[in-house]
Amino acid sequence: MRAAPARVLRLGGADCSEHRLANGLRVLVARRPGDPIVSTVLCYRVGSHDEAEHEAGVSHFLEHMMFKGSPSYGKGAIDRETARLGGSNNAFTGHDHTAYWFELASDRWEAALAIEADRMRRLLLEPAEFDAEREVVLEELAMGEDDPWGVLMRRVEAVMFPRHAYGRPIIGYPNTLRGATPASMRAYHRAHYRPDNALLVIAGDVSVAGARRAAARHLGRLPVRAPAAPTRPRVPATALGAHARIRQSWPDSARRLCLAFPTCAVGTREDRALDLLTVVLGSGRLSRLQKRLVYDERLAVWVSVSNDTRATGGVMWILAEASAGIEPAALERAIAAELERLRREPIDAVELRRARALIRSAEAFECESISSLAQELAVEGIDHDWRECFDGGRRYDGISARELRAVAAARFDPERCVIGESLPARAEEARS
Repeated sequence: MRAAPARVLRLGGADCSEHRLANGLRVLVARRPGDPIVSTVLCYRVGSHDEAEHEAGVSHFLEHMMFKGSPSYGKGAIDRETARLGGSNNAFTGHDHTAYWFELASDRWEAALAIEADRMRRLLLEPAEFDAEREVVLEELAMGEDDPWGVLMRRVEAVMFPRHAYGRPIIGYPNTLRGATPASMRAYHRAHYRPDNALLVIAGDVSVAGARRAAARHLGRLPVRAPAAPTRPRVPATALGAHARIRQSWPDSARRLCLAFPTCAVGTREDRALDLLTVVLGSGRLSRLQKRLVYDERLAVWVSVSNDTRATGGVMWILAEASAGIEPAALERAIAAELERLRREPIDAVELRRARALIRSAEAFECESISSLAQELAVEGIDHDWRECFDGGRRYDGISARELRAVAAARFDPERCVIGESLPARAEEARS
C-alpha cells in the first residue's frame, strides 16, 4: 500500500477511512464494532452508461455471469460457499455502476475477498453456461414486459434520452443480448473489471489495519490489465429539448400517469436542491402532491416523486395512479398547478425546515444496517464522493427558498416534460 489513510469520518456509528492499494484499488473501511457482522461491497465503475448501442445489456448480463464460474469457484460454488458460511450475497447493476456484496460473520468474512479476486481476474465465461444464462436474462426481460409501470417508464426514458445510453434499458434488448458472445463479454470484463476501476467497502466488526491487510493479501497483487480496446468515454446526457407525450394501453382497469423532467448530474448543488423539492412535493402526508391529490381531492390512489440523478444527467419522476373514475388529465392538471406554484412562489420556512429534517432522518435510517451502510458508501463512492454522506444533512442548510424557486423554474418547465399515460385497453382504443 502506498498512500496514507484519509482522515477518519464517522457515519451510522462507523469510523470510515479510505486507502488506496498499489494497483489502484480504493479500499474504504467502515469500522463499526458491536454486531459480529461484516459486509463487503466491490463496486465497479461500469454500468449501462458504458455500453455501445449494439451491446446494450452486457453490464447486467455480465453481473449474472460473475456467479457462473471461475477456476477456484465453479458453477454454483459461490452460493454454496456463502450458504456454508451462514451468510448472504447478491449483486446489482445500475446506469453507472455494478456492485457485488456479501454479508458474513466477522470471523469468516475474508472468504468474500477470495471470491472477488478470483472472478475479477479469472472469470471463465464457458460457452455452455453463457448460452444458458442468456436465456435466464431473456426471460427476466420478458417478465419485465408484464409490468405496466416499468414499460411506461422505459418508454418515457427512451423518448427523453434519444441519443444517450440513459435512454436504453439496463437489461438491454433481445437482439443485443442474442448478439453477445463469450469473446465480446470477455473483452468488456477485461476493460472494466480492473482494480483501478473499483471501490471495495469493508464495513462492520473489523479492525482498520486487519481489513487493509486482508484487502492487500487477496486483491492487492492483481495487476492492472490494459483493455484490448479503449473504454468508451462518458458523455453528458443530452435530453430531448421539447415536450413529448406517449400513450399505452394495458389490459387492466388502472389509469397511470408519468411525468418526467430532465435534470442534472449527481452530487451537484442543483441535485441537492432537487432532493429538497422532491420532499416538498411527495414525501409524507403533508407534502403538496400527497395532500392535494390523495387526501384532499382524492384524485389519486397514490403519488410518488423521485430525484433520479446519475453520473452525467438525471430525471425527476412524478408518478401517480388515478382514483376510480378519474382520468389522467385531471391528475395532470393538478400536478401542473402545484409545479407552477413552486415555480412562482417561494417555499415557506416551515416547509423548508420539514424537508431538511426528513432528509436527515432518511439518511440516518439508511445507515442502520451494516449492509445498507456498506452499499450506500460504495455507490456514493463510485458515482460521486462518499464523504458527502458525513455532514449530517448540513449540505442542505445553505439552500434557500429563493434558490429552490429558481431551480423549480428552470427544471419544471412544461415545455421540456415527457408525459406518459397508461390507460385501460378499451378506453385507449376509444380515444384513438
